[in-house]
Amino acid sequence: MYISVTSFLVKSPWANVFFQMHAMSSFMQAGKSKGIIKTETFSPFRRVYSTLTHWESKEDMLRFRNSGAHLKAMKLSAKMGHGITTGWESDVFIDQELALKRLHAEKGSLISKDEPKSKLGAYPQRGL
Repeated sequence: MYISVTSFLVKSPWANVFFQMHAMSSFMQAGKSKGIIKTETFSPFRRVYSTLTHWESKEDMLRFRNSGAHLKAMKLSAKMGHGITTGWESDVFIDQELALKRLHAEKGSLISKDEPKSKLGAYPQRGL
């Protein structure tokens, strides 16, 4: 089984509106995709949106990632914020906490070490 985890930091209120529209379309696409076993979305911090998906194979995940609504969202992602992602093979289902720990260990955090988590509710003063 292939595990994929992503986190995305939305940069503005307007970007959040567009992100949510694309996220919904991508989530619906994932649920209908060949090889999907389990999909989860969650928000570990304000303005940070994460997905955890379990697939029959990496090839199934790549087929989903590189097509349809998800491909369109990836092409527009720089206008909405920035994200990190990782994936790995596993024989067991992974929970959200473990998935985020692995993602952050491999790719770092979307949250600046200088920015307290309490400030994540405020958007920077730049738009799309």
